[in-house]
Amino acid sequence: MSSPEKLLDSTTFLLTVSFQLVTPILPVYLHEVLKASKQEVGVIISLAAIASALSRTPSSFWSMRRNTIRILVFGVTLNSIALFGYAVSINPWMLALFRILHGVSFALNYTLMLSLASLIVRPDRAHSSITAYTSSLAMGLWIGPAIGVMLSSMISLRLLMLSAALISLTAIASGILFLRTKPELWGEIYYSKAGIIETLESLLRKPIMIPTLIYLLYSMVIGALLAYGPLKAKIYFGIPDYLIILIFTIYYLIVFILRTILSRSAHAILNVRLLYLALSSCAIGVLMAGLSQSVPFFVIGVYLVAIAHGLTFPLTALIVAHIIPASLRIIGNALYLTSWDIGNLLGPVLVALLLSLTNLSTALALISLSAASALFLVGKIIRLIG
Repeated sequence: MSSPEKLLDSTTFLLTVSFQLVTPILPVYLHEVLKASKQEVGVIISLAAIASALSRTPSSFWSMRRNTIRILVFGVTLNSIALFGYAVSINPWMLALFRILHGVSFALNYTLMLSLASLIVRPDRAHSSITAYTSSLAMGLWIGPAIGVMLSSMISLRLLMLSAALISLTAIASGILFLRTKPELWGEIYYSKAGIIETLESLLRKPIMIPTLIYLLYSMVIGALLAYGPLKAKIYFGIPDYLIILIFTIYYLIVFILRTILSRSAHAILNVRLLYLALSSCAIGVLMAGLSQSVPFFVIGVYLVAIAHGLTFPLTALIVAHIIPASLRIIGNALYLTSWDIGNLLGPVLVALLLSLTNLSTALALISLSAASALFLVGKIIRLIG
C-alpha cells in the first residue's frame, strides 16, 4: 500500500474514532445532562443527517472543481469544532447547532474519503482500496467506543465529549500529512467542467438508484437503533453508561471483523446472497431489540443489526463503484451517500413520531419494516453486476 493510501486510511480511522467515542452515549448525554426529552433526542440526533443530506451534493460539485484534499482537511477540522461544541453546550438546542455543523463535516469527509479511496489508485486496484478504506472506517467505529468505555468509568459525560474533541485533532494532523504527499488522482477527468445539470443527467442515466434505495432503507434502521437503542438500554434496563458504550463497542467490533473478512475476499464481494443475509439480519435484529423484555434478548438483536452494518455498506458501495464511471465517481458517491443521510434522518424522526402513539419498544420494532422492504429490491441488483 502506498503512503497516500496509508495516510488516507489513517485519517479515516482517527476521524471516526473521535466522534464514535461519543456517538453511542450522545443520546444519554442529551437526555440526562442537557435535559432533552425523548422526542427532542430523536430530532437533535437526526439534525446531522439533515445537514449532511442538504450539503453533500453541492459540496461534491465544489470538490470536483477545487483541490479535493484541501477540502477534506477543512471537513476534518469542522469535525473537531463540532465535538468541542458538544462539550461546551449548556442546553439541547445549543448542541443542536453543533450537530448541524457535524452533519456538514460528515458530508464533506465521507464523500471525499470514499471517492479518494478509488481515485488515488489504478482502476484495477479500486476494489481492494475501497475495501481497505471500509475496514479502516470499521476499525474506528469500534475503537472509538472502546476508548469511551475506559474513559466513561473515570470522567463525566461532558469531559468525555471534550476528550473526543482532543482526539479529533490527530485526524487533522493526519489529513495535513496526506495533503503534503500530493497524491495524483487517476486522470484529470475528475475535474470536468461540465455543468451541474449536464453532470446529473449523465449520472442518472446510470442505474445507481437501486443500490442507493437499498442503502436508504437499511440506513433508517441504523439511524433509529443508534438514536434510541442507548435510551432503551438506560430507561428500560437501567444499564450503566459504561456498559451501554461497551455494548456498542462490541457492535462495532462485529462490523470491523466482517469488513475485514470482506476486504480479503474481493472476488466474492459482489455476492448478492450476502446482501440478502445482511438485510434479513437487519430486519430481525431491530425487531428483537425493540420488543425485548430482557437484556440478553436486546443485546442479541443489536448484534444482528451489527451484522448488517458490517456487510451492507461495503457491498452497496462496491456495486455503485462498479456501475459508475470514474469521471462521475465523486458526485455519484455523493448521491449514494445522501441516502445514508436521509435514512439517518427518517429513522429517528419516525420513531419520535411513533412515540406519540405507542411506547419506545413498539416504535423501535416497527422500523424493521424498512429493512424488510429493502429485501424486495435485492433481486434487481443481479442485473446491475451481471
